[in-house]
Amino acid sequence: MIQRRPIRIAIIGTGNIGTDLCYRMLRDASFEVVAFVGRRADSPGIRMFEDQVKYSISNGINGLIPYIDELDGLFDATSAFDHENHWEIFSKAGKWVIDLTPSKIGFPFVPVLMDRIPAMYLQSKNCSNYSMVTCGGQSSAPLLYALSFASTGISEVEISSSIAALSAGPATRLNIDQYIESTENLTSIVSGCSKVKAILVLNPAEPPVMMRTTVNLSVDSCDIAKAIQMTTEIIENVQSYVPGYKLVVEPYMLNQNTVSATVKVTGAGYVLPEYAGNLDIINAAAAETAKLHFNSLSNRVSH
Repeated sequence: MIQRRPIRIAIIGTGNIGTDLCYRMLRDASFEVVAFVGRRADSPGIRMFEDQVKYSISNGINGLIPYIDELDGLFDATSAFDHENHWEIFSKAGKWVIDLTPSKIGFPFVPVLMDRIPAMYLQSKNCSNYSMVTCGGQSSAPLLYALSFASTGISEVEISSSIAALSAGPATRLNIDQYIESTENLTSIVSGCSKVKAILVLNPAEPPVMMRTTVNLSVDSCDIAKAIQMTTEIIENVQSYVPGYKLVVEPYMLNQNTVSATVKVTGAGYVLPEYAGNLDIINAAAAETAKLHFNSLSNRVSH
């Protein structure tokens, strides 16, 4: 995948997700962070990167509008409530957006599943909105796809993610209902099953726990050998952009009609320690999605 120039982006939101994302982008030659946008001049995130980005903006989205023509696209790491207003502004400006909130406005996208299922493909226009859904969605979807591939008669799916409480910022806690809805929507898309349940546990344990996600499927049957083979293959693919994504419990029959498997996500340790795998997987997926979309658009223009 040849990229002709850095992708010029802005990151909106200076909480845990946005700060981790900004650190990641500043160290990735594929991106140029033009602006980092928050709502408070005393935001620790703003102060951390004010000498490393072109525009450090502390009066919110209104402060970004004068510079929007300098951007290829934007990453929204605010809240589900704010994203609706942000998307209205970005879409009128003709910009693509990677939505890291659980707003359900954007097009649900998991990079490793692109072209594997009919509903997961790159959008063909510059003004596009990709939803990263949730950290639980990104961590469960590859595993869910592999288990579904090897199963017949899927009647129910349960997704359970446990993350360190210290890695969950105010916006994550505020958007718990949206988290559940967005994760369940993605679960239905990937599995084809309408009876789904998503669970998120904010674990306060000390020392903080690593992110773990377990997928349980109620099925008529499952070819375990095929499930293990497909799981191994797809996890290796995810590791190309999330190196800390690992299988910790390989597919097995929990009981006669339930197949289960568990993954763990170890973070890259950019801003928060390695226990913040939930930040790592959603931000890594966001960066990968932006590269895929930008290069797809560039290839169409060049041809």
